[in-house]
Amino acid sequence: MLSRRDEVFKLLNSVNGKLTANDVAEKLQMDRANASRYLNELFKDEQIEKLPGKPVLYRAFTKEEAKPGIGSTQTAFDRLIGSAQSLKVSIQQAKAAILYPPNGLHTLILGKTGTGKSLFAECMYKFAREADMVSKNAPFVSFNCADYAQNPQLLFGHIFGVMKGAYTGAEQTREGLLAKADGGILFLDEIHRLPPEGQEMLFTFIDKGEYRPLGESQAVHTAEVQIIGATTESPDNFLLETFTRRIPMTITLPPLAERQLEERYQLIEFFLSQEATRLHQTIRVHRQALMAFLLYHASANVGQLQRDLKLACAKAFLHYKTKATNYILIEQDDLPIYVQKGLLHLKDEPEKMNRLIDVNKTIFKFYDTSEASDIAIEDVDDVYQAIQTKADQLMKEGKDQSELEEALYMDVDQYFHEYMGQLPTQQSAKEIISPEIWQLTDQVYALAEQRLERKYNEKMRFAFALHLQSTIERIREQKHIVHPDLNNVRKKYSKEFQAAIDISGLLEQALSIEIPFDEIGFLTMFLTEEVVESIFTQEALVEVIVMMHGRSTATSMVETVQELLNIESGTAMDMPLSVEVKAMYEKVKAKVQQLNPTKGVLILSDMGSLTSFGNMLTEELGIRTKTVSMASTPVVLEAIRKASLGRGLEDIYQSCQQLFENKYKAQILRTKPTKNAVIFTCFTGEGVAEQLRSRVAPVIDESKVEIIVLQFLHKEAFRERIDQLMEEYNILAIMGSVEFQYREIPFFSALEVFSEGGLDIVKRIINDEVPYDQLISSLEGNLKEVESPEQLVYFLRKIISELQVQMNLVLEPGVDIGIILHLAFLVERMKLGGVDREFPNIDAFTKQHMIEMQITQQMMENVNLEYNIIVPQSEIAYLTQMMTANKVITSEN
Repeated sequence: MLSRRDEVFKLLNSVNGKLTANDVAEKLQMDRANASRYLNELFKDEQIEKLPGKPVLYRAFTKEEAKPGIGSTQTAFDRLIGSAQSLKVSIQQAKAAILYPPNGLHTLILGKTGTGKSLFAECMYKFAREADMVSKNAPFVSFNCADYAQNPQLLFGHIFGVMKGAYTGAEQTREGLLAKADGGILFLDEIHRLPPEGQEMLFTFIDKGEYRPLGESQAVHTAEVQIIGATTESPDNFLLETFTRRIPMTITLPPLAERQLEERYQLIEFFLSQEATRLHQTIRVHRQALMAFLLYHASANVGQLQRDLKLACAKAFLHYKTKATNYILIEQDDLPIYVQKGLLHLKDEPEKMNRLIDVNKTIFKFYDTSEASDIAIEDVDDVYQAIQTKADQLMKEGKDQSELEEALYMDVDQYFHEYMGQLPTQQSAKEIISPEIWQLTDQVYALAEQRLERKYNEKMRFAFALHLQSTIERIREQKHIVHPDLNNVRKKYSKEFQAAIDISGLLEQALSIEIPFDEIGFLTMFLTEEVVESIFTQEALVEVIVMMHGRSTATSMVETVQELLNIESGTAMDMPLSVEVKAMYEKVKAKVQQLNPTKGVLILSDMGSLTSFGNMLTEELGIRTKTVSMASTPVVLEAIRKASLGRGLEDIYQSCQQLFENKYKAQILRTKPTKNAVIFTCFTGEGVAEQLRSRVAPVIDESKVEIIVLQFLHKEAFRERIDQLMEEYNILAIMGSVEFQYREIPFFSALEVFSEGGLDIVKRIINDEVPYDQLISSLEGNLKEVESPEQLVYFLRKIISELQVQMNLVLEPGVDIGIILHLAFLVERMKLGGVDREFPNIDAFTKQHMIEMQITQQMMENVNLEYNIIVPQSEIAYLTQMMTANKVITSEN
């Protein structure tokens, strides 16, 4: 991608004359201040000549004047933004890897998500062609190992090829990526997802240049391929040492936070110019919005910066289409709250900001550069086309501007519905909300019910009271909060907005404070009819469809699970071997249409073509799907159980996937997490979250556990943020006013934390209070068959912790160490061949504690695999009994 500075340099070399900054700005449709800055940078780097006088003139060196290397043709790397700054060392390493005789060095690119690893690998390929290390038509083959990480056979088949009949479903011989990349470069993204067996197969190829496709027993295939791998993980944790030894070059790409502010500006300029080219229109950006993009923390790096800029452009384009304005303008209000918070860092680098952004300008323009550069724009059906198509359709239907706005805009009320729907019913809210707030809440809803002629239940009132208490504290501390879509709320909920204005007057008079206009937008949402209705509406569940080959395999499995759980959820679809795949797909599609799922479909299948149905259903019916292959009865049990509890599609899918990882989980359980964290959350990210933080912080050792406060505005966005944090932290618990059950992370509501004894339970979950060192010392002389008592204790600690989370209970203080001691000697006894002991009335106990027994059985599989033993069913029952009989009694139990 050609940067704007490169365009300036290219222009000067093409005109064979002298140009002013104004000339450059006009020809390249660029801001004059930016043109002047790029010209001065080129002069400083001795790439162009600066002539004295008024106005200042610039010209390129002639061939005779050019110094060695100056003005020479740029390489693929030189066109990368930051090539002379933050990426300089990485590029030098990449060039060395490509140029190393005779055929270059295999390379591993390290970097966090969104740092540009794929783009960097493509630049390495382009440089290899420019340097004649590969032919001009040499292939560049890219493959993401994560796409098939759950199915090693398919993964290996894609890389090495497959012979017909190699495994069930291999109906024809297919060449692999190594064959396709012969004579060029194979880029393996997320290479850490390649299992050890695949790594061994790959380093055999690296050593000898030879490989065998799956199912090939005789002929050896050869290829000449340079391997470039990329990973977000530490190679030491996920790649075999024998594999990494064969990758001599390791290149680390810096995260966005470590790159210079000037580079970020160039990235913003490039991406906005790219969007302007897509739209064939100039994009205008308000000064505040531009500064926010320059300063906010983009946790997913350059990739997130690009996505956030595209989202802002989409919203600005939507305004342009619905309001019939003459131009596309990105304003501060178009940005997500986390981007707007970048403005809080304005004082961090004032000199650089003033140099980058002209202090005398309010609006900055970014132009369509399709005629001025070689920027490649993907031919995709993007968000702009979707907006345009929908707008055209609505205009044909005779919709006016206000109806267009309403039909197209992604209203903030969808965020609000999910927030309200997640709030649990609370009986003892007076413990954390002052009588004054309760009195005001009653007055507010008395006024609202009279003005709007509708009723509000206790759940709604409690949510409002929590919010009001936080609002008062925030206003008194002069902390301003921005509503993300105030204008649209004011239009769509005009009656509620007027009532909220009256309510704000009531609050101002009672509390002697001034309610900001943005806060009235939040008050409005607590009054809307849609929110009231959503609280009384039964939430839809994820549909679970079990598809198996055979005449009754799926039916038997689902009926067994339904009987165990005593519920009717779950759908079975049997596929006799005589049925054609196409006919089966049509049958499944018809069933899905009949079910009409709103929260998505989880497909559990055994093998073959059934595993591909999910993507086709998503494409054809527009529904969300997830597919789990090689499903077993425990997986079906877990899926239907969680679906019946109202869990989300992603949550259920992750839980099912975890059951497949038992043989790897023992290793995961042994690995100590590097950083622990506790998350506090509420609707605004302040107020209630801060109250929780102040109450819990005294019992947290902040040298071991980091405290993170997050805003909960939209469930999906919050879930994505949790996923990002889980890459870096072991999240011990989430606490807040908005209930959020996800990936078995313990959740504590505000009332639970503030209630009597609640803090003790939190403390037990978060902190390590058991003298494990003493336990390890006492076991070292008594365990003969266990190689490392320390490793065993840590392993069993994680097992007990997982059991508490899975069973949704907390053990009484001291009980966990007793259970660990029991299990340690059980492992010793089983390795010595100890005789099973009986559990009295085990059938009746199993029937009474069906789910707990299933969970314990699954967790003890890790012990079986790690220590090569088989824990009998009687011991499973004893452990289940210990767990259930010694739990802390809470209001929920």
